[in-house]
Amino acid sequence: MKTTLALGGLLVTAFLSSNVFAVDCSSRPTWSSSTVYTQGNQVKHNNRGYTANYWTQNNNPTTSSGPWQHWADNGACDGVTSSSSSVSSVVSSSSSSVVVSSASSSIVASSSSSTGGGSCPQYVAGTSYTLGQVVANAGANYTCDIPGWCSSTAAWAYAPGTGTYWTSAWSAGGSCSGGSSSSAVSSSSSSSSVSSVISSSSSVSSSSSSVAPTGDSELVGYWENWHWPLLTPSTIPNYTVLNISFPRINADGSLTLTNADFTQNNPTPAQVAAAQAQGKKVLLAIGGATTPLALTSMAHEDNFVNSFIAIADEWNLDGIDIDTEKGLHTAPNALINETNPQYSADHLVRAIKRIKAHYGPDFMVTMAPETAHTIGAMLPANWQGSINWGVYLPLMNALRNEITWVQMQNYNTGSMPGLNGSFYNSATQDALVAWTEALIEGFPIASTGVNYQGLPANKIVIGLPASSAPSAAGSGYTDPTVVKAAVRCLRSGDCGSGYTPAKTYPDLRGVMAWSVNEDNLVNYFFSNSIQACVLQNQCN
Repeated sequence: MKTTLALGGLLVTAFLSSNVFAVDCSSRPTWSSSTVYTQGNQVKHNNRGYTANYWTQNNNPTTSSGPWQHWADNGACDGVTSSSSSVSSVVSSSSSSVVVSSASSSIVASSSSSTGGGSCPQYVAGTSYTLGQVVANAGANYTCDIPGWCSSTAAWAYAPGTGTYWTSAWSAGGSCSGGSSSSAVSSSSSSSSVSSVISSSSSVSSSSSSVAPTGDSELVGYWENWHWPLLTPSTIPNYTVLNISFPRINADGSLTLTNADFTQNNPTPAQVAAAQAQGKKVLLAIGGATTPLALTSMAHEDNFVNSFIAIADEWNLDGIDIDTEKGLHTAPNALINETNPQYSADHLVRAIKRIKAHYGPDFMVTMAPETAHTIGAMLPANWQGSINWGVYLPLMNALRNEITWVQMQNYNTGSMPGLNGSFYNSATQDALVAWTEALIEGFPIASTGVNYQGLPANKIVIGLPASSAPSAAGSGYTDPTVVKAAVRCLRSGDCGSGYTPAKTYPDLRGVMAWSVNEDNLVNYFFSNSIQACVLQNQCN
């Protein structure tokens, strides 16, 4: 997923040589591997200053600094300069992560000034910001470079001018009256290596398939890796997205995707590449009905992130899908704590953000919760996030900017409420419409005082069984004519005599099926029947 380029000269936003960032380390203790550090503790190590982002012990600052890692690198200590500097930054990209290596050269950096014209709105964490939007914070103006991170609720990380990683999301300066001022900073380097994600205005491209643009539709299928013979991904018709299901989740939080013990029958990287060449996206789904996902410590979180990246790099995956049905615990207050994680859900949110930051904005993040994990928590007595009911709602709130879509399982469920308070049974048009409307519009999470904020329609996919066989689902198989009627109702408002939502959702993202293997057993009857409706909106 990375492309290497050699450049004789490079313009890098906000690049400064390491000596410009010199900090006073005289009062900082030297980092010790045996000492426990908490958020805000400052140390020096190898003539550089570091600040702890959260609880940490025995994590070397040199190798554990950066977005969503244990330490923030504050720069070289006073009096320390370097003829070789390495700068890592993350900015917007229209394709994928790009590694840029520059030969010996003089690098001229353009940095916006900290002031600009016009009266700009005050930055507020969690507000939805757009590319190029200018805000005011800490007495200066800042321009948004990455809307997802600019809009993050994590002010400690991305608040412009004050957050630990604000330069990954914002540029200093900008004018709300349309103008901006800038100043140039020159830095000479005899040998520099710059790792960055190139902005969307760059002409650099890569072979990685990207997230479909807003308004595109998807037909998602889970690809079960315990079946023989192998169902080759490139031979699967109709589906635009395939989720490999599932890797093993080890007790230490790490993931294993291997055929060594003959329990998994995964495609080869070449087979994944062949499917991607046809336009399919291939993700790795984590969890399933029987395997718990419990990240209960920083070590578990690190193992999860590092092992996923190793798998994703080898198979050149397009994203990650969270489909765990066991072990995911959330705080009783229905909130995610990223700065001081206590629950498995806290660590999972941080892990997803770390993975997204690693690969860039085009890396896909999807989820497949059960109805109990989501709409079941509308009822005051049903919130049990620390156990099961509603457990995904805090995740969906915290990751709303990172999520590509959510594909709730509209099956294996009892009756569930809609926003009108009425209950509906699965496999009916009214259930698909009412439950989908609730996911889009949002609702109070039981009696917690916290609201599930809802997601745009282009981030909602309807999850269904691909056949009526018991091996596909215990209940909830929905006749394709009913599926098409529900999609038509949601997108156009043509609902016949059925439940009619208050709004129409023409950009409803699509339909998910469990699974392509089950669909294959019935000669792809399910996907053949709904494909034109889902992908071309031909739902009559």
